[in-house]
Amino acid sequence: MELKIIEMDDVYTHVSLVGRLDVVGALDVDNKLSGFVVARKKNTVLELSDVSFLGSIGIRLFINIAKALGLEGKRLILANPRPMVKEVLDASGIGTHIPIESDVEQAVEKARTLTIS
Repeated sequence: MELKIIEMDDVYTHVSLVGRLDVVGALDVDNKLSGFVVARKKNTVLELSDVSFLGSIGIRLFINIAKALGLEGKRLILANPRPMVKEVLDASGIGTHIPIESDVEQAVEKARTLTIS
């Protein structure tokens, strides 16, 4: 599992994951992703277009990051999941807690303007 930093500024962070978010992949990226995203304390777009598999441990990772960002008044936004990954996200119900955008530009716009009310 690979983590790519796409963009970061004073308002938001945009990162991309590449690979399988199974047990091995989640363990590989957990500390890097959690530490980086939470330390930035910015709304975060997590692009999933290059994630080929999403297991429950990956969903747990998203929830933990979203909770940590929420404590800072910030949001995690999942962007552009592949159809198979989107099916897993929908089945888990995570979309009721973490926004999921099919379009990266919409996700970025949301990250630039979204706050927790």
